[in-house]
Amino acid sequence: MHIVLAHGWGFDGRVWGAVRDRLRGGVVDDEIHVLDFGYFGSSELCFLLDEPVVAVGHSFGLLWLLSQASLHAESVILGINAFTRFSRAADFPDGVPQRLIDRMLAGLDHDAQGVVNAFHERCGLSAEKDRDFAQVSGTLDTNRLRQDLMRLRDGDVSGRAGRVMAALGSRDDVLVTEPMTRASFPAQRIQWADNGGHLLPLTRPDLCADFIRQTIAQQKEIG
Repeated sequence: MHIVLAHGWGFDGRVWGAVRDRLRGGVVDDEIHVLDFGYFGSSELCFLLDEPVVAVGHSFGLLWLLSQASLHAESVILGINAFTRFSRAADFPDGVPQRLIDRMLAGLDHDAQGVVNAFHERCGLSAEKDRDFAQVSGTLDTNRLRQDLMRLRDGDVSGRAGRVMAALGSRDDVLVTEPMTRASFPAQRIQWADNGGHLLPLTRPDLCADFIRQTIAQQKEIG
Protein backbone atom coordinates (compact mmCIF):
# COMPACT_ATOMS: atom_id res chain seq x y z
CA MET A 1 0.00 0.00 0.00
CA HIS A 2 1.12 3.54 -0.68
CA ILE A 3 1.90 5.70 2.35
CA VAL A 4 0.56 9.25 2.60
CA LEU A 5 2.01 11.57 5.26
CA ALA A 6 0.16 14.76 6.23
CA HIS A 7 1.83 17.36 8.49
CA GLY A 8 0.28 19.69 11.03
CA TRP A 9 -0.66 23.36 11.07
CA GLY A 10 2.22 25.83 10.79
CA PHE A 11 4.68 23.24 9.49
CA ASP A 12 5.54 21.73 6.13
CA GLY A 13 6.42 18.36 4.67
CA ARG A 14 9.92 18.45 6.15
CA VAL A 15 8.51 17.38 9.50
CA TRP A 16 8.33 13.87 8.01
CA GLY A 17 11.89 13.80 6.66
CA ALA A 18 13.49 11.52 9.25
CA VAL A 19 10.46 9.23 9.40
CA ARG A 20 10.41 8.88 5.61
CA ASP A 21 14.11 8.05 5.56
CA ARG A 22 13.63 5.33 8.16
CA LEU A 23 10.68 3.84 6.32
CA ARG A 24 12.68 3.73 3.11
CA GLY A 25 15.63 2.17 4.90
CA GLY A 26 13.60 -0.65 6.38
CA VAL A 27 11.35 -3.38 5.12
CA VAL A 28 8.75 -0.99 3.79
CA ASP A 29 9.13 -0.58 0.05
CA ASP A 30 5.81 1.08 -0.75
CA GLU A 31 5.81 4.47 -2.38
CA ILE A 32 5.71 7.33 0.11
CA HIS A 33 3.82 10.57 -0.63
CA VAL A 34 4.57 13.56 1.63
CA LEU A 35 1.82 16.16 1.43
CA ASP A 36 2.33 19.88 1.94
CA PHE A 37 -0.42 22.35 2.79
CA GLY A 38 1.51 25.22 1.24
CA TYR A 39 1.89 27.52 4.23
CA PHE A 40 5.36 28.54 3.04
CA GLY A 41 5.11 28.10 -0.71
CA SER A 42 3.52 25.74 -3.20
CA SER A 43 1.20 23.05 -1.90
CA GLU A 44 1.26 19.34 -2.69
CA LEU A 45 -2.00 17.64 -1.85
CA CYS A 46 -2.27 15.03 -4.60
CA PHE A 47 -2.26 11.33 -3.83
CA LEU A 48 -3.92 8.17 -5.13
CA LEU A 49 -7.67 8.20 -4.65
CA ASP A 50 -8.72 5.07 -6.52
CA GLU A 51 -7.08 2.57 -4.16
CA PRO A 52 -6.52 2.18 -0.42
CA VAL A 53 -3.52 3.92 1.15
CA VAL A 54 -1.93 4.11 4.58
CA ALA A 55 -2.71 7.71 5.52
CA VAL A 56 -0.82 9.11 8.51
CA GLY A 57 -1.70 12.51 9.95
CA HIS A 58 0.39 14.44 12.43
CA SER A 59 -1.70 16.79 14.57
CA PHE A 60 -3.99 18.81 12.24
CA GLY A 61 -2.97 16.46 9.44
CA LEU A 62 -5.25 13.74 10.82
CA LEU A 63 -8.24 16.07 11.10
CA TRP A 64 -7.63 17.05 7.48
CA LEU A 65 -7.39 13.43 6.33
CA LEU A 66 -10.60 12.47 8.09
CA SER A 67 -12.31 15.41 6.37
CA GLN A 68 -11.46 14.10 2.89
CA ALA A 69 -14.49 12.38 1.44
CA SER A 70 -12.35 11.30 -1.52
CA LEU A 71 -10.06 9.15 0.65
CA HIS A 72 -10.65 5.52 -0.27
CA ALA A 73 -12.99 3.82 2.19
CA GLU A 74 -10.57 0.94 2.75
CA SER A 75 -7.60 3.15 3.54
CA VAL A 76 -5.75 2.59 6.81
CA ILE A 77 -5.72 5.84 8.78
CA LEU A 78 -3.23 6.55 11.58
CA GLY A 79 -2.72 9.55 13.85
CA ILE A 80 0.39 10.88 15.58
CA ASN A 81 -0.01 13.62 18.22
CA ALA A 82 -3.48 13.81 16.73
CA PHE A 83 -7.10 14.54 17.61
CA THR A 84 -10.59 14.48 16.18
CA ARG A 85 -11.42 17.89 17.60
CA PHE A 86 -9.04 20.64 18.72
CA SER A 87 -11.10 23.41 20.29
CA ARG A 88 -12.94 23.14 23.58
CA ALA A 89 -16.68 22.59 23.57
CA ALA A 90 -19.37 21.58 26.04
CA ASP A 91 -19.04 17.98 24.90
CA PHE A 92 -15.26 18.21 24.48
CA PRO A 93 -13.92 19.93 27.63
CA ASP A 94 -10.33 18.77 27.07
CA GLY A 95 -9.85 20.86 23.93
CA VAL A 96 -7.95 24.14 23.56
CA PRO A 97 -9.94 27.27 24.58
CA GLN A 98 -11.37 28.91 21.47
CA ARG A 99 -10.19 32.34 22.63
CA LEU A 100 -6.57 31.22 22.19
CA ILE A 101 -7.22 30.20 18.59
CA ASP A 102 -9.09 33.46 17.93
CA ARG A 103 -6.10 35.35 19.29
CA MET A 104 -3.85 33.56 16.81
CA LEU A 105 -6.28 34.34 13.99
CA ALA A 106 -6.23 38.02 14.88
CA GLY A 107 -2.43 37.98 15.06
CA LEU A 108 -2.12 36.65 11.50
CA ASP A 109 -3.31 40.00 10.18
CA HIS A 110 -0.35 42.00 11.51
CA ASP A 111 2.40 39.47 12.33
CA ALA A 112 1.88 36.10 10.71
CA GLN A 113 5.52 35.09 11.16
CA GLY A 114 5.33 35.93 14.85
CA VAL A 115 2.23 33.76 15.25
CA VAL A 116 3.92 30.84 13.50
CA ASN A 117 7.13 31.27 15.54
CA ALA A 118 5.19 31.37 18.81
CA PHE A 119 3.27 28.26 17.79
CA HIS A 120 6.49 26.44 16.92
CA GLU A 121 7.89 27.25 20.35
CA ARG A 122 4.66 26.06 21.98
CA CYS A 123 5.05 22.81 20.09
CA GLY A 124 8.55 22.38 21.46
CA LEU A 125 10.86 23.74 18.75
CA SER A 126 13.97 25.20 20.34
CA ALA A 127 14.87 28.69 19.15
CA GLU A 128 18.50 27.65 18.89
CA LYS A 129 18.52 23.93 18.14
CA ASP A 130 15.59 23.81 15.74
CA ARG A 131 15.50 27.27 14.22
CA ASP A 132 16.94 26.00 10.95
CA PHE A 133 13.87 23.80 10.64
CA ALA A 134 11.57 26.75 11.23
CA GLN A 135 13.28 28.88 8.60
CA VAL A 136 11.76 28.32 5.20
CA SER A 137 12.22 29.80 1.79
CA GLY A 138 9.26 31.61 0.29
CA THR A 139 6.55 33.83 1.67
CA LEU A 140 4.05 32.85 4.31
CA ASP A 141 0.64 32.16 2.80
CA THR A 142 -1.45 33.98 5.39
CA ASN A 143 -4.72 33.05 3.75
CA ARG A 144 -3.90 29.35 3.86
CA LEU A 145 -2.73 29.60 7.46
CA ARG A 146 -5.96 31.37 8.39
CA GLN A 147 -8.13 28.89 6.51
CA ASP A 148 -6.66 25.89 8.29
CA LEU A 149 -6.51 27.62 11.67
CA MET A 150 -10.26 28.15 11.32
CA ARG A 151 -10.55 24.44 10.58
CA LEU A 152 -8.67 23.80 13.81
CA ARG A 153 -11.11 26.03 15.66
CA ASP A 154 -14.31 24.76 14.08
CA GLY A 155 -13.48 21.28 12.81
CA ASP A 156 -14.99 18.22 14.43
CA VAL A 157 -14.49 14.76 12.92
CA SER A 158 -15.21 12.84 16.11
CA GLY A 159 -17.93 10.96 14.27
CA ARG A 160 -15.19 9.39 12.13
CA ALA A 161 -12.87 8.39 14.98
CA GLY A 162 -13.70 4.76 14.27
CA ARG A 163 -11.83 5.03 10.97
CA VAL A 164 -8.55 5.58 12.82
CA MET A 165 -6.88 2.20 13.22
CA ALA A 166 -4.29 3.45 15.73
CA ALA A 167 -3.10 6.68 17.31
CA LEU A 168 0.34 7.39 18.75
CA GLY A 169 0.37 9.98 21.51
CA SER A 170 2.97 11.39 23.86
CA ARG A 171 2.26 11.67 27.57
CA ASP A 172 4.26 14.92 27.75
CA ASP A 173 2.55 16.60 24.79
CA VAL A 174 1.55 20.03 26.07
CA LEU A 175 -0.55 20.88 23.01
CA VAL A 176 -2.49 17.68 22.40
CA THR A 177 -2.65 16.55 25.98
CA GLU A 178 -3.20 13.03 27.23
CA PRO A 179 -6.84 13.83 28.18
CA MET A 180 -7.47 15.28 24.69
CA THR A 181 -6.01 12.17 23.08
CA ARG A 182 -8.12 9.88 25.24
CA ALA A 183 -11.23 11.93 24.42
CA SER A 184 -10.52 11.56 20.69
CA PHE A 185 -9.89 7.84 20.26
CA PRO A 186 -10.92 4.51 21.78
CA ALA A 187 -8.46 3.59 24.52
CA GLN A 188 -7.54 0.27 22.89
CA ARG A 189 -6.37 2.07 19.76
CA ILE A 190 -3.98 4.46 21.51
CA GLN A 191 -0.27 3.75 21.83
CA TRP A 192 1.80 5.92 24.16
CA ALA A 193 5.28 7.37 24.18
CA ASP A 194 6.38 8.50 27.63
CA ASN A 195 8.22 11.46 26.13
CA GLY A 196 8.84 13.25 22.87
CA GLY A 197 6.33 16.07 23.13
CA HIS A 198 4.09 17.24 20.32
CA LEU A 199 6.60 16.72 17.52
CA LEU A 200 7.14 12.97 17.63
CA PRO A 201 8.08 12.81 13.91
CA LEU A 202 11.03 15.07 14.77
CA THR A 203 11.89 13.90 18.28
CA ARG A 204 11.09 10.18 17.96
CA PRO A 205 11.32 9.31 14.23
CA ASP A 206 12.30 5.69 14.91
CA LEU A 207 9.22 5.22 17.08
CA CYS A 208 6.97 6.81 14.44
CA ALA A 209 8.44 4.70 11.64
CA ASP A 210 7.99 1.53 13.70
CA PHE A 211 4.41 2.55 14.46
CA ILE A 212 3.65 2.90 10.75
CA ARG A 213 5.63 -0.17 9.74
CA GLN A 214 3.92 -2.41 12.30
CA THR A 215 0.49 -1.25 11.17
CA ILE A 216 1.33 -2.06 7.56
CA ALA A 217 2.61 -5.49 8.59
CA GLN A 218 -0.59 -6.18 10.53
CA GLN A 219 -2.68 -5.09 7.58
CA LYS A 220 -0.79 -7.40 5.23
CA GLU A 221 -1.37 -10.31 7.64
CA ILE A 222 -5.08 -9.56 7.66
CA GLY A 223 -5.07 -9.29 3.87
